[in-house]
Amino acid sequence: MSNWGGYAKMLNMYLIYKNAYGAIYGIENAPNPLCTLQLVVDTVGIFMARDDLSHLLEIVMRPHGPCNCAQCTGDDCHKIWCSGQLFDICLKLDPATLQLLQELIQGTQFVLGVDSTLGKFHIERSKE
Repeated sequence: MSNWGGYAKMLNMYLIYKNAYGAIYGIENAPNPLCTLQLVVDTVGIFMARDDLSHLLEIVMRPHGPCNCAQCTGDDCHKIWCSGQLFDICLKLDPATLQLLQELIQGTQFVLGVDSTLGKFHIERSKE
């Protein structure tokens, strides 16, 4: 029997926002108290802090022009690189998927902002 089920229960994850590209979950009782978010795309999950999410959005929103690496040879580059304290991410995305990733991050930040505002007034949002 795997310990992963017990680990997931210990983390107490809840969906913050999702779209056709992926989802972002909030994590209560995270092993690293700074990394309270998990970006899940396909079968990959990346634990992140809110600052990491903002940093990734900055990179996603940069104009992505021609690249001179050996693989792109001057064509438009469809890769984004993002480094944080605990991770390095390289994603190869077409323009439509890049737009979905941007929307996923911005939607998550919007929900987190609403949650923060609700918290100021001692109103709790259901985390189902």
